[in-house]
Amino acid sequence: MTTLMLFIAAPVLVTLGLFALRLWLQWAFRIRDRRWVDDPERLTILAERVRVPTRRGRTLSAAWYLPHPGAPVVVMVHGWGANGSHLLFMVPRLLSEGLNVAVFDARCHGQSDDDTFASLPRFAEDAEAVMGALRARGHGDFILLGHSVGAGAVLLTASRNPGIRAVISLSAFSHPEPMMNGWLQERGIPRRPLGLIINRSVEWLIGHRFDDIAPRTTVARIQAPLLLVHGSEDTVVPLWHARRLAQENPRATVLTLPGVQHNDPEGFARHVDPILDWLRPHLRHQDPVELSEHARVFGTP
Repeated sequence: MTTLMLFIAAPVLVTLGLFALRLWLQWAFRIRDRRWVDDPERLTILAERVRVPTRRGRTLSAAWYLPHPGAPVVVMVHGWGANGSHLLFMVPRLLSEGLNVAVFDARCHGQSDDDTFASLPRFAEDAEAVMGALRARGHGDFILLGHSVGAGAVLLTASRNPGIRAVISLSAFSHPEPMMNGWLQERGIPRRPLGLIINRSVEWLIGHRFDDIAPRTTVARIQAPLLLVHGSEDTVVPLWHARRLAQENPRATVLTLPGVQHNDPEGFARHVDPILDWLRPHLRHQDPVELSEHARVFGTP
């Protein structure tokens, strides 16, 4: 009888344990502060505020600056725990270059809808949803720019949308595993065995293996010109990550920003000129992007 009870109870206990772990992961990675740190209206150029449909019936909050008909659109993707307002410092300079700009909040961030969780692949889904909505408005020429997790998302997006004009990555990590290990270490969670269990559980939760979505994997498939921008004083994602990514793509250029840290919009703002210097040669005429199935799902014919 005791053996039978254990046989019956074991799967139940495992299921309950996995359910509890899933709830803990969703709690641990929730976004606690979703306030905008800046206002698009401060730029003195009126933004078109829109809601963009994305996966799972959610909608995204977006601010579009589209004053230049026919010009490329820079789709900007913020980092984890941030929102579109953290990238507004670049909008006036991009507009002055004759470019259009789309800023949005990923799911679970800023003023966009909540979802069960946020993840790098979902950031990429949201970027592609924005691209699809813009394509429906007649904009088919895209430059992708992202920071941190958002940089990983634009690398993933560009890897499956080969017609992207250019990609600018700010402070991308090379692989999620060392980032997760650092997060676990900060919380006193030993790497073995508990850390390994948590990492594999995160893969199960998000539905993707880290190796498959790692920037060092996706960057190798990018055909567009690629700029890897990284602060010299970044202690969250050290500079070696950018160098590691560059090893995987001969088209990549590494731009090191002296004195700039990871979450440092003021630091990045001081170095917009070399970013634009790199971008200008890639603003020649190009045919509209043929979007992937991920982007065509939303808003495109």
